[in-house]
Amino acid sequence: MKEMIKRIFLVAFILLVLTAISGFFYMQKHPLNGKKSTGKNLNFSGHVSK
Repeated sequence: MKEMIKRIFLVAFILLVLTAISGFFYMQKHPLNGKKSTGKNLNFSGHVSK
């Protein structure tokens, strides 16, 4: 019983992390143009691109 609950939480956590990573890369490709206060994007490395 305990092992099954651990496995369910592990699978849910992995799915959450994969969703966050894919959403991050999607937002890098398709930024929200009307919602930004500045015209610059912050890259993953921390460099500012125009």
